[in-house]
Amino acid sequence: MTAYGLTPRQSELMTFLATYDRDRGYAPTFDEMMKALGYQSKSSIDRLLNALEERGHICRIPNRSRSTSIARPA
Repeated sequence: MTAYGLTPRQSELMTFLATYDRDRGYAPTFDEMMKALGYQSKSSIDRLLNALEERGHICRIPNRSRSTSIARPA
């Protein structure tokens, strides 16, 4: 486990999401996340995103493209 109780892959995805959003101003697609992390399956990315969402690290809007955002502390 890494900082904030994340697995290494979750931490890697969080870093990618934050960097992508900072550089482009919007969230990556599943295909872009798959390519960046070296996965062959969208379900693997979905599992990582679900885990991050359950832990409160990200927010997602169902059925919307590029709706992943880093949760900001209040």
